[in-house]
Amino acid sequence: MSGGSDSLALVLAAIALQGTAALPQTRFHIVTVDHGLRDASAAEARYVAGVAARFGLGHETLRWEAPARTGNIAAAAREARYALLADAARRFGATMILTAHHEDDQCETHLMARERGAGVVGLAGMRPVRSLAPDLVLARPFLDIAGDRLKASVAAHRLPAVEDPTNDDPASRRVQLRRQIAAGALDRDALRARIAGYRSERDALEAGLGEAIAAMQAADELCLTEDGTLEIGRDALRRLGDDAAFVLLQRAIAAVGGRGHGPEGAATIRLLDALRGESGAARTVAGVQAVPGETIALMREYGRAGIAALPATAGERVFDGRFVVDAGAKPLQSGARIVAFGDLGRGNPVEKTLPVLVAGDSLVAIPAQLGGKVAAGTPLLAIRSLVGWSLTRDLPPPTGGRAGPSAKPR
Repeated sequence: MSGGSDSLALVLAAIALQGTAALPQTRFHIVTVDHGLRDASAAEARYVAGVAARFGLGHETLRWEAPARTGNIAAAAREARYALLADAARRFGATMILTAHHEDDQCETHLMARERGAGVVGLAGMRPVRSLAPDLVLARPFLDIAGDRLKASVAAHRLPAVEDPTNDDPASRRVQLRRQIAAGALDRDALRARIAGYRSERDALEAGLGEAIAAMQAADELCLTEDGTLEIGRDALRRLGDDAAFVLLQRAIAAVGGRGHGPEGAATIRLLDALRGESGAARTVAGVQAVPGETIALMREYGRAGIAALPATAGERVFDGRFVVDAGAKPLQSGARIVAFGDLGRGNPVEKTLPVLVAGDSLVAIPAQLGGKVAAGTPLLAIRSLVGWSLTRDLPPPTGGRAGPSAKPR
């Protein structure tokens, strides 16, 4: 929660619903992510904490330790925000995260997707409910409510809202579109209808894709390995319609790369054309190396910058968006971390991307896949791949009771 009018409206809704007959056992906890990108962010987090206390709700501020400010900071902050929120949800035993995205945000998202030439999935906008992990969903209850209605509700409760200057930056394309919508220069009813149409198209496309993935796996034309590599038969990729193949490849790259979304459309189309062809060199897109051939291999690339480490705690953590790492129930050594094996200067290209547990300069535990690479007797680290789940995330289950993709040992 940022303290803006939309997030304050969400707090008011939570207060109204908590403990009612509709949600008798539900309890809400407010979390603010301070990205540290503006001088006022810490004070704004304190204001939110005060609002939470006023209404008797729990509150926690999480601070993002931002990397050096290079590349797409906004995208990195967004990914970090959801990772921090997911960690907090697990600590509280929550299965759902609520955000205050509203209809204006949905319209802006659609318009920006159209400007960059996105396909049906992008043009359909944000999902009202989206899976963040096998045990956690993100819900956006305000997607059909205009931002002005939320502001009016907050004002009626005499609750001051924080004004984020980045939301009023005239150089921002999203802000420009927001102003056009507010001024009536863009037909809101037409936008609603257009988004609803694309949502129907997306649902139909994804239903067919779910069936296709299940059939490909049953025919051994789509295989996942325990080290997080995805293998797809080239002929099977050719047989898919262009739209389905495009979405499958985007999803596959996102899953193998541990990201919440795939690469931009143009990059995906170029890669799809290359992989469907007879030959070609390996290519890297969005941190994933794609190796063409009769069987196409997609694997996480360690890269020049490596893979971000995690502080290790007892219990489960998600490493690189690809593996659930269970460090066990016992307290760990101070300074213990989950790092990529490549951080130790070891392993082949795939092994470099696997998580290991270290304390200082000492290797504490390894996954079974690295058993032959280290000294005998090194304790094992329990890991579980999320690649199969990510590949089919938010797809309707296939008919016939067929299970989704599961990892197989090499």
